[in-house]
Amino acid sequence: MNKMKTNFTFLTLLFVAFLFTGCSKNTETPLTPEEQAVKYLTGDGNKYWHLKKIYVNSIEIALTTSQQQYTKTYTINPSLPFAGTFTNYDNYVGTWKLQGIYILKETISNNPAGPVPAVYDINLLSETTLDIELTANFKTVREVYYAY
Repeated sequence: MNKMKTNFTFLTLLFVAFLFTGCSKNTETPLTPEEQAVKYLTGDGNKYWHLKKIYVNSIEIALTTSQQQYTKTYTINPSLPFAGTFTNYDNYVGTWKLQGIYILKETISNNPAGPVPAVYDINLLSETTLDIELTANFKTVREVYYAY
């Protein structure tokens, strides 16, 4: 009877140990949706995005040779939450700020006529896809980028 009680106690302790091991908590804090969006946009500090498609009023436009080479690079500013700088293929530089997870505000700062703000709706942002659109002057321009 003592041997049976010892085996039962041992099995109970073993089961409890497995239970606690399987239920142990991850020490990493999960990212907020905004933090995840910034990580997708900037990678580990900065990320290069290559233009893949352009749509004007929902109609896909064939990319020119120059547009096929078009890129944007987003860099995070560690001292500002959800913000940073960007450069593009046209040698424009500026700042960006994520306003929630669906709005990306950019301001070109080196335009000869002065700063140019643009507010994009984010249709899709993942590790490899940036799909944004801007509506101005009764025209909606959708830009789809890829990263690798």
